Amino acid sequence: MPADPALVGHGRLDPLVRRLVAEVLVVPLEQVTMGRALIADLGAESIDFLDLVFQLEEALGKPIPFTRWQTYVTQRFGNGDLSQAITTEVVREFAESELRAE
Repeated sequence: MPADPALVGHGRLDPLVRRLVAEVLVVPLEQVTMGRALIADLGAESIDFLDLVFQLEEALGKPIPFTRWQTYVTQRFGNGDLSQAITTEVVREFAESELRAE
């Protein structure tokens, strides 16, 4: 199923990603801001990223292999400390890149 343009168009991807992060991490939506670190601030663990990619896949209506997330993070941050680096904004940017990929 293709992505719903009403969900992802015109800057509406932010609320979708925030909602998915809140659901996956089981935290109140109010705690999920674009700059919050998913690991350091919201307690994400590695398994949560697998679930988050799956939820993005469902919401965007296209397959997203988890290896693409791993590659994206490695290319962007290298092998450094990711505890502060991966934010909700990074997840949104990843989702945008997946929407552009064919």
